[in-house]
Amino acid sequence: MNNARIEIRKAVEMDSPAHGTLRCDLYLPEQTDGEPGPAIVLVYGGGWRSGDRSQQKVYGITLAKAGFVCLATDYRWSTQARWPAQLDDVKSAIRWLRSQSTELHIDPKRIAVSGNSSGGHIALMVAADSSGSESPDRVSAVCAFYPPTRLLGLDGESQDDTVRSLMGARASREDYENASPLFHASRPFPPVLLFTGGDDQRVPVSHTYDMYDALLAANNTVDLHVFAGQGHAFDAELPFAKLSATLMADFFRRYV
Repeated sequence: MNNARIEIRKAVEMDSPAHGTLRCDLYLPEQTDGEPGPAIVLVYGGGWRSGDRSQQKVYGITLAKAGFVCLATDYRWSTQARWPAQLDDVKSAIRWLRSQSTELHIDPKRIAVSGNSSGGHIALMVAADSSGSESPDRVSAVCAFYPPTRLLGLDGESQDDTVRSLMGARASREDYENASPLFHASRPFPPVLLFTGGDDQRVPVSHTYDMYDALLAANNTVDLHVFAGQGHAFDAELPFAKLSATLMADFFRRYV
């Protein structure tokens, strides 16, 4: 068991955009005199309209003990603002974290993003939006747990109310495709780590499988872990979360 000491800073106020204040929780490894280290932005799930950053506590603590500075971020719910407000907020968190690189002893070129469910969707869209660029919200790698990767017809047949709430009544088919990671998978991506439960009834496993296949077809680096017999949000159970965090740490050490 890793007994490394970490520091947790809760409800840290980040730069306030025009719509109001965003806050985050920071999970900080014990600083050393060595080279600046990597960092991970953690994005919670909840259908884009519920949940909070405390859902990422296990990942924040476990990954901080593994040497990663972790930032669990807020973002606006779809009940407050339509897409792409959620993407903009997570990008804002990445830029803020990069601006704090000296104080937090991180390498600004070594920032990853990870998210669960709707948070995984946002994380993949961050990577898609900044791929191949030198933008201030670029990331070096991305991890997504059971992410919705195509928003038009979430279950392959009918539309989902949470997605309609996110996109709004005026959204076109093109808007849905532009907000779907799968439709961006042919472009260069940073290394991608995907998790899914093999019996996910909330976000069908085909979303993850199709993303994996499309990234591979485009010669992107991608790893996939399928937890057989498990449903959506399987990592809410502590043993699965700890195992997933170990796999994440290994992946991010290789690519961040």
